[in-house]
This record gives sequence, structure tokens and C-alpha cells, in this order.
Amino acid sequence: MYARKNLLKENVARGEVVFGTEVYLRDPRVVEIMGAAGFDFMHIENEHVAHNWETVEDLVRAAELWGMTPMFRCEQTVDGQPPVNQILKALKCGCLNVMVPHVGTAETAQKIVDIVKFPPLGKRGIATMDRAPVQMFPYLGSPPVDIPAFKEELNRETMIWVIIETPEGVENVDAILEVEGIDAVGFGYQDYANAAGLPTDSCPQVKQAQTKVRQAAKDHGKLMWWNASSAETVREMTELGIQMFLLDSDVVLLDNAFRSLLQSIARQKG
Repeated sequence: MYARKNLLKENVARGEVVFGTEVYLRDPRVVEIMGAAGFDFMHIENEHVAHNWETVEDLVRAAELWGMTPMFRCEQTVDGQPPVNQILKALKCGCLNVMVPHVGTAETAQKIVDIVKFPPLGKRGIATMDRAPVQMFPYLGSPPVDIPAFKEELNRETMIWVIIETPEGVENVDAILEVEGIDAVGFGYQDYANAAGLPTDSCPQVKQAQTKVRQAAKDHGKLMWWNASSAETVREMTELGIQMFLLDSDVVLLDNAFRSLLQSIARQKG
């Protein structure tokens, strides 16, 4: 076995509902706490905060030790071009899921597949001594590397998640999801409202666009994840077939916990 098992992928295939949260903080202990709490995956946020690659590797290791699937959210695509080197380095650090923001066309989706997947699905180069496989497999020595099996296993276990965040992406969502190798789709409601020139992200047009993306995922047999901050949202969306949830971020959850504690103490004093 060359590839680590993508436990998130396996659990969802069994019909389970899985939970993760965005990791902005750089301390691997945050990931350990998430694992102890029972999260299924962790999402290294690199679109809106910068991590160095040593930190990414440490966060991935912590996730692996707790049986969580490590995911990396790269910087956004610009003019249809995804950040090639950033995606490749995340894979080399051991991330099994890659989340790519601002995907607007099938052509961009295919570029992402080309980066992530080995031939014949994509154009990724072979490296048997980084953290993508379960161990180092040097060319010299024993056992010999079965390259076709190596490529097939890593292609199978690595997932690609794309985020639709513009009117262009919503218009092209069916074509995007028809690209072989795209596993899951999400909807960026704030960026969609911004790109569409809407005054707020609570406008009816935003909800309509999100519903269209969800229906497209269902029609194409693709997964969709949902951002949720309450048990009620999780209950409502699981009834509609959503199995993957991002529950806020580490900084939001910490902020909420700190404020809630201090507010409860203040009420007692009052």
C-alpha cells in the first residue's frame, strides 16, 4: 500500500456525516484538541492566512496521529489559473484533500485535476520520497516501487474540492462538475455577493445561487460541503443530503468560547 487511506472519503461513501473546521492557528496542539474532540477532518486555511511549509507538515502529522483527514485550502484562482506550486507542495506535505477557491469554468477545473492527479488523469510528476506516500520509497534498495500501483492509489485517495464563488461559476457549475477528478463542491456566499454586486450576502439571489449549486452536485453525483455554525443547520442540511460540514474555524470557536465564559461570569456578578 503506497497511499494513506482517505478516511473522510471512506466514511462519506458509507453514508456517514463528517465534520471539520478551518485551522488558522499554527500550533499543532489545536489539531490534537480537534482530534480528541472527534472531528473527522481539519482544513488548513491558506487563502486568508499564511502558513509556512514546515508548519503545514506539522499540522498534517498531528491530524494523521488522530485519524483525521488533512485538507489544504490554497489561494484563489486568478483569471482561471490555480496556484500550481502551492497545491503541489500541500500534496507533498501529505494533504489528501485540496480545496481550491474561485473556480469559475470547466477549464480551470481541468487545470486543477492536471496539478493534483498523476497520469493518465492529470500531469503531476512522480516523487516517491516526499510525504505523499505512507513512507519513503527510494529507487535504490528494496522493495522496488510499483509505479502504476503508486499512481493509481494516490489518485484514488486524493480528493479535489472546488468552491463556486462567482456568477460565472454558478453559470458553469454543471460543466465544472462534469470534469473527471472533481469530487466535491462548495459555495462561497460572501464572495458571490461581492462578485455579483449585491449589497449583502443575505440577498435572495445568493440563496438561489447556492441552491443551484447544491442541485447540480446532486444531479452529477458529487459531494457538497456546507458551512454551519449550529446543530439546527446541520440537521436541516443532512435532511437534504449534505454529508460534509465545516463548523466555523478555530479562531471563531475560541472567540465564542472565551466571550461566552466571560459573559456568563458577568451575568452572575450582576
